[in-house]
Formats: sequence, C-alpha cells, structure tokens
Amino acid sequence: MNIQALHFVLDIDGNGSVAGWEVIEALKWAFSLPGRLMVEGLGNIPFVADTFHIQASAATGYASFHSLLATVLTLLFWVGCLVLITRIGADRKTADAAAPDTATTPGAPGMPHYRGPKARKT
Repeated sequence: MNIQALHFVLDIDGNGSVAGWEVIEALKWAFSLPGRLMVEGLGNIPFVADTFHIQASAATGYASFHSLLATVLTLLFWVGCLVLITRIGADRKTADAAAPDTATTPGAPGMPHYRGPKARKT
C-alpha cells in the first residue's frame, strides 16, 4: 500500500544541504501529517470520499491534503493530544480531601504516606 502522505524529501531543492526554510517546511509537514493521513484514509472509503469531496488517490490527485478538512482534523488531533497531556495526573486529591488523611498519618505536610527514614539495623 502506497501512503502518499508519508512521502517527504528534506532537501527540497536538491543542492545537498539543508537550509533554514527547508527545516521550517519539514516542521509544517510533520505538524500537518495527522490530518493528511486521516484524509487519505477517508479517501479510500467511497461514500465518505463522495460526501466530503475528498480527492486523495493516485487517480484523482492529492489536492485534498491541503484542504480545510485536513486542517481541521490536524487541529483536532493536536488539541486532543494537548488535552490528554494536561489531564495526566489531574485526578489528584484536593487539599480539603487530603486533610483528614494527613491528620491520621504521621509525616511531613504534603506527603501523607512518608514515615521518615528507616532505623538502622544493629
């Protein structure tokens, strides 16, 4: 299976060196890759391709890679990633819920399960 969205050449002008603008183009390509992959995948489903007018095949060309649909899918992907990253560890107890726990357990404030250093064995 040929996935056209994955085709990329870093040295675009072919002069043997990588210029700053080529690095910026590579970053743009990497940022837009999730949406382009989703559009190419949806373009292989006939009724979805007809509904959204997706042209992402060798027969029709790959003009849909730079469409509004690909941009929206890319933005949704990256916003979803940011939401997931910021939600990691969000289920921590609040200070009010942790207060009864710390009152019954000896230890340092903010560390309810810490009981200090272990005594040396003699």
